[in-house]
Amino acid sequence: VPLIAGSHHYATGDTIALSRHGESLGAAGLLIVPPYYMSPSVGDVLDHYRRVAEKVRVPIVLYHNLSNTNVDLSADHMIQLYDEGAIAGVKMSHPDPRRIGDLLHLAPESLRVYVGLDTAAFAGLCLGAHGWISGIPSMVPRAARALYDAIQSGEMAQARAVWAKLLPLESMQFGLYAKEHDTQWFSVLKAALNMVGPLVGDPVPPIQPLGAPHQERLAALLEALGYPVKRT
Repeated sequence: VPLIAGSHHYATGDTIALSRHGESLGAAGLLIVPPYYMSPSVGDVLDHYRRVAEKVRVPIVLYHNLSNTNVDLSADHMIQLYDEGAIAGVKMSHPDPRRIGDLLHLAPESLRVYVGLDTAAFAGLCLGAHGWISGIPSMVPRAARALYDAIQSGEMAQARAVWAKLLPLESMQFGLYAKEHDTQWFSVLKAALNMVGPLVGDPVPPIQPLGAPHQERLAALLEALGYPVKRT
């Protein structure tokens, strides 16, 4: 199974060091978010990716994440980086799936475009995204694959049925962002993995582990999706 290693940092030099380290350990590709906190110019961001690409041989997936970086590259900017050979794909973490559609419309087919936010997964895959990198595929990959396959084969009634089963998990994961409840996405993801797979531990503070009442609800959601749950 190919492994894409996250190797981003807000400093270009440190991003290069992390990327070379990931490559040396056998990563098939690198997932790199734009430099965060420093609010660089578009030119600075483009140069950041160019400089990293010069130092590694494996492909880079640009992680477009406006909410956490304050960097909003346009489709033209991302296609420019692709044409220069600096990136091979884009993980689009934007709540508006039209951003995925716009990029797919303008980009060559060989630029891989991935849904990066579960709230936009159904629409993004219907628009033609090549894959899905986010919380749901990390927690319940079999169910995520079922949605992907149904959409790819044009079985839209089946796709809607799968998505309806996934919606409660999506809602729980991103409840804090939607101001519906206080569950933080990383706490949900860690708790889910601890329940259905190898133990991955708790989040590092300041993010707190998922509370007991939420854990019970999460366990029920996972079981409804067909996953045996380990309860502590």
